[in-house]
Amino acid sequence: MFVACGIGFVAALMGAPGDLFAFTPMLALLAFGAWAAYWRPSVRIDDEGVVVANVFRTVRVPWGQIRRIDTRYALMLDTTHGRVSAWAAPAPGRYSLLFAQREHGTHLPESSYVAGTVRPGDLVSSDSGAAAYLVRRRWEELRDSDRLVDDGSPRDVTLHVATIAGFAVLVLAVVLGIVV
Repeated sequence: MFVACGIGFVAALMGAPGDLFAFTPMLALLAFGAWAAYWRPSVRIDDEGVVVANVFRTVRVPWGQIRRIDTRYALMLDTTHGRVSAWAAPAPGRYSLLFAQREHGTHLPESSYVAGTVRPGDLVSSDSGAAAYLVRRRWEELRDSDRLVDDGSPRDVTLHVATIAGFAVLVLAVVLGIVV
């Protein structure tokens, strides 16, 4: 995406001066959107809990607040304060399942199994399955040692103000580039 936007920018530079001002904001919006949607999101685990960074906000979920870990559409943490979905760990598509192997669904943490089987999103060959495996493994370790304590504190939610502002400025620039 970045290469395509770069090529578009070079093409706009070589064209009429009006093309540069008309197309550059759109190319910047596309590149910024690709970065925000595909490179920024993440799921991290540490001693305190799980940190889910999505496009517009980051949520820190303490281990004691997690009640269930699901992978139906993406990695989903059911917590005492509601659900947290991870943009960075989507469930596999139907074509990904064609390449799944039997061993991708074995030796998983016990909370992965429902009625003796696992969902396609729990397979370690998928993004949601790999993230769920790491989260479940640590969560079960803490649960089995009676170290899961919910102190009742609210989740730590941080809005990505710079990302939101960046999108707003770029959308405004695109509109101005079209109107002017």
